Amino acid sequence: MTSSLQGGKVGGRDLRFDSLRGLMLVTMTINHLPSSVRAVTDESLGIFSSAEGFVFLSGLLAGFVYSRRLRRDGPAGLRATIAQRASRIYGWHVAAFLTALVAVQLCSRLTGFCSWANPPLFYAHPWGAALLGSAMLYQPGLLDILPMYCVFVLLLPHVLNALEAGHRWRVLGWSLFAWFVVQWIPPVDGAPLYPIHVGSFNIFAWQLLFVFGAALGHARLSDLRPQVPFRPLLFLGAVAVVVYGYGVQKLHWRPGGPEWLFGVLLNKPNLGALRLADFGMAAYLVALVGARWPALVTWRPLAFIGQHSLVVVAAQSVLVMILIQFNTLFDTKLHDYLTTAGAVAFLFGAAGIHQWITRWAALRTRQAAPVPVSRAHDVPAA
Repeated sequence: MTSSLQGGKVGGRDLRFDSLRGLMLVTMTINHLPSSVRAVTDESLGIFSSAEGFVFLSGLLAGFVYSRRLRRDGPAGLRATIAQRASRIYGWHVAAFLTALVAVQLCSRLTGFCSWANPPLFYAHPWGAALLGSAMLYQPGLLDILPMYCVFVLLLPHVLNALEAGHRWRVLGWSLFAWFVVQWIPPVDGAPLYPIHVGSFNIFAWQLLFVFGAALGHARLSDLRPQVPFRPLLFLGAVAVVVYGYGVQKLHWRPGGPEWLFGVLLNKPNLGALRLADFGMAAYLVALVGARWPALVTWRPLAFIGQHSLVVVAAQSVLVMILIQFNTLFDTKLHDYLTTAGAVAFLFGAAGIHQWITRWAALRTRQAAPVPVSRAHDVPAA
């Protein structure tokens, strides 16, 4: 994905990446619902999910944007910008967590029942859940991706400074080593730690996607080659891996090795090797298509969501937390489709509201700013 900005660039943004990130957000939302549409959106291309794509794209875009900031403002300026970005991510996580907690409490009091689909600590100890969630020590499903993203963003100054110093292979090597070690560490029994729960994603494994994405984004800033290089052997290998991944996921293919090893290779929390390889090869094929035919991976409605990804992630987590409490919303095909369509429409609404608020705030800031005056003529300066 080291292609140039040509083809899908509008207003300084590459709509290909925004569109892909928007697609990830739509499919993530559907996959979190007990909807029959998940049969189409959940790991539809193989043994990887939208989460892998979202983390990788976030790293790629962050690597590109903040590498440019590093070159413009230096390490100190980058640290200040990263601190501001991490604070914003943390703020949206806390807002989403507390809103979801309040929504679940209200629904339970109004309906008189507690849904098994919601985090049990929300019912048993709501104040404790609020405190632990704000400290990112309690990350139930649907509310664990923003804390991970926040940590990854805080790592960016170290990663980008090393990349800028020419240590790309050292950075990638350490990232790969951390991922490899995690693959063979026995899972930790979380029961004695309850209610401490730091999410279903192993951050030491998933950092690999973000760091590799950031390295590509950094390289993309200087590498202006117009297209992703096409290598026949790599292309054929990518097709073979993707086909095999599809067969494993949809046709129940199994290798001849032991089942325990197959489980390690497919493990999602630890980002198993086969899952990682399948995603990597699929990403390469998408990059080939996007570099040569940008229109095929560019769709403005999805790009609009992708441009407001932080807000959309937070909003969809709250919405899904509310919807999954009511089985009747999915008990018939009509209810299922209408609820799913409404959830997707909600993403556009959240993005639209955020865009309106952002523009309104920017307009108010410009109006409140003092008008520069020319001392020579006492008239507004040009």
